Amino acid sequence: MYVNAVLTPPLGTSTVVDSCDLIRFLAALEVSEDSVHDWQVELWYGHKGAEWKSAAFTPTSTSELTLYDASKQLGRTKRIYTLNLQCTSNFKYTLRFRPSAAAHWIWINDQNNTGDGQIIFRQPNVEASVSFDHLFSDSDSDLKVRPMDSEVHGVDIFELSATVPASKDGWVRTTVGSPLSLEHFYALVKIRRPWMGPRQGAEQFEIDTADALMMGYLRSDGRHVVVLAISGLVDTTTYIKSGGDGQVFLNSRNDSDEPQTCQALVATGLDWKMTSETTFKAARNLLQRFGVTEDDAPEDMEPLWRETWYDGLGYCTWNSLGRELTHDRVIEALQDLHDKGVFISTVIIDDNWQTLDEQRRWERFEANEFFPKGLKGLTSEIRGRFSSVQHIAVWHAIIGYWEGVSPDGWIAQNYKCTTVKWHGGNDVTVVDEIDVERMYNDFYRFLRQSGIDCIKCDVQSSLSDFDHGVDRKRLGPAYQDAFKINGLKYFAGKVIYCMSMMPDIFFHSLLLRTGPTVLLRNSDDFYPDIPDSHPWHLFCNAMNNIFTSNFNVLPDWDMFQTSLPEYAGLHAAGRCISGGPIYITDSPYSHSLPLINRMSATSIRPPNRATILRPALVSLPLDPYIRYNSNRLLKISTVFNTAAMLAVFNVSQDENSELISLPEFTHLEEDRLYVLRQHSTGKIFGPASPVSDRTLLSLTLPVAGWEFLSALPVTRSEAGFDVAVLGLTGQLTGAAAVAYSWIGKDGAMTLVQATLKALGVLGIYVSDLKERRVIDMFVTILGKPVPVETVRKSKSEETLLEVDVLAAWKKLNLHTRWANEVVVKVFL
Repeated sequence: MYVNAVLTPPLGTSTVVDSCDLIRFLAALEVSEDSVHDWQVELWYGHKGAEWKSAAFTPTSTSELTLYDASKQLGRTKRIYTLNLQCTSNFKYTLRFRPSAAAHWIWINDQNNTGDGQIIFRQPNVEASVSFDHLFSDSDSDLKVRPMDSEVHGVDIFELSATVPASKDGWVRTTVGSPLSLEHFYALVKIRRPWMGPRQGAEQFEIDTADALMMGYLRSDGRHVVVLAISGLVDTTTYIKSGGDGQVFLNSRNDSDEPQTCQALVATGLDWKMTSETTFKAARNLLQRFGVTEDDAPEDMEPLWRETWYDGLGYCTWNSLGRELTHDRVIEALQDLHDKGVFISTVIIDDNWQTLDEQRRWERFEANEFFPKGLKGLTSEIRGRFSSVQHIAVWHAIIGYWEGVSPDGWIAQNYKCTTVKWHGGNDVTVVDEIDVERMYNDFYRFLRQSGIDCIKCDVQSSLSDFDHGVDRKRLGPAYQDAFKINGLKYFAGKVIYCMSMMPDIFFHSLLLRTGPTVLLRNSDDFYPDIPDSHPWHLFCNAMNNIFTSNFNVLPDWDMFQTSLPEYAGLHAAGRCISGGPIYITDSPYSHSLPLINRMSATSIRPPNRATILRPALVSLPLDPYIRYNSNRLLKISTVFNTAAMLAVFNVSQDENSELISLPEFTHLEEDRLYVLRQHSTGKIFGPASPVSDRTLLSLTLPVAGWEFLSALPVTRSEAGFDVAVLGLTGQLTGAAAVAYSWIGKDGAMTLVQATLKALGVLGIYVSDLKERRVIDMFVTILGKPVPVETVRKSKSEETLLEVDVLAAWKKLNLHTRWANEVVVKVFL
């Protein structure tokens, strides 16, 4: 007997509702189609300290609720049950079911290894402002708490400060207090020196010995609280730590020889995202109050064209070629991609091109002996042979190389160097503070003259690895500023910050939004040979976006290999939803062309480069409190214009199912109807309203499984049928290919007009398409009628009209000299 159950509101988390709401539970049982059992389904629930009890579900007909099955299995069917429950105080719950009254109960927790769910009632007075003492108890007596003016209604914010003694190369702890009424928490902590990652838990704040940059928690009254440690203002570095009884501490280090102040911000509100964003707005105001401003770009800085820097498919040499980096191997790898029809825009020449001494310390600017024509010879050949390549980057460590500079090399002979202690007493030679800016200016001028136009600056965490505060204080800001200023001067801000998830870098260089948006490596590396690392990589990056989305950066989820068995699609979907760049690092002759084509489309302007379709916003997880491997699906959302996108990942070790509702898509308009498109099958569901709870999508994902869903607004034509512009159907984020769309009347026909920023197959939802003939339609591109064979009804979905814009473009021999967009008109 097969049975699989799923419940909404979901298990394994807390759902916050208004105190007057009637709680509507829905259970879906997937059973064999030939099952004759009359299933009994019950909610088992209880208030804190009270005895648990049961409440019976009743079967529900399709007239009362619409359930779309996005994971339909042959020989199986879904039975739907509902329960309306009236309660006034918080309670926990689970689900049990059995095929008959004589059978034993089957508990969903045992079947799915999922924890109990919880309903939290938001109290009527919860919107009122609160004091700090309402959030924390038992704070240090010398902790200063100052209420701040909030820029967002409904969010209260407090500035915390305490004195940190003069530098002794040690840490000082200040007690913020014990969080009151904590139900769930998330924290973004240092998992290694250069990297951060998420921690989640319940009932008590506990992150072991980890250092957190930020933490947030959900209270039993429905409020969310955020704590953000501030660094980089007055030579102090501050982290958040947990105590044995769940206390929150500030752990601070002062690199100055005078007493300084450590600082943090605490905010509380009813929406976790709004509360987080308000905290970072206050942090920006705080930095400006302390006189921290961003240097203006030099006058000779080049303009930044985001379309070519962020929006082209990139290739990186690291996992592809590894340390065996030579001129010929780079050219061979690029030729292989070109021959396969993969026309990349950006090449990143990663580690091991530099000239090093025997102890792997940096000697001079020019490339090593494996590049006999020098960097300029390599870049000239790349651009001469591969017209699609617009940008070439090189890698370097912020202090030159991993172990600094060679004390006997050309760099040490031409720039003042110093030897300091790091990593617990070891010596490292670096360019000294007085010459750092001059060295960076000369180095970046050399790179620019060699044909390099963007930079990946790595190992930036090394600036915090010096043993003594005096060295951290004078060298850290000098290197940060030299990299930033010269990155603007020579590369227009086309730089990647890597291994740089350090609080002083975040707040000193990346918080203010007055300069070009740079790229930031958002997590530890992609490890192709460690299977367990792949779901974690997706989870870690999604949660890290909670923090990094508030800085003047785009998150770079790292390169990956498209031919990776089992996990390549997982990585591809993650990169597409992220809002950041996409790089591949395929080994030569080992590619998944179908997957590459799902991540990118053909550019409109020649040469026909592979263009990625980035969403408009950095993506965020729907629920920051879900734990890794908790048998909850990870849902990540973003938008582009009127389209909402939701990527769903199974990051647990078992198959998992959930019910997805339209309100889970962000930025939908309440007064419009939407259709949902499932990428894996091409199926279209709806239309449905985002304010209704009577339309649900059932989704089951295997281990490492994923799905990509798009919600597109529907327009009712004057002729009485519904239309929606879906975007390019072959690409995961194909909805982001539509820069603008318009649906209206044109004479006796309905005109659907779409402005596209890339070429592919345009999909249009037409509710009565089944009754129409393609021959009666008229389609133009740039005002020219398209060949009739490029317009067709979809074979997989009866409401989907497909216009092969790429094929028509080629058949009509169309081209555009300047425009980045093309207008497609469909007359129905």
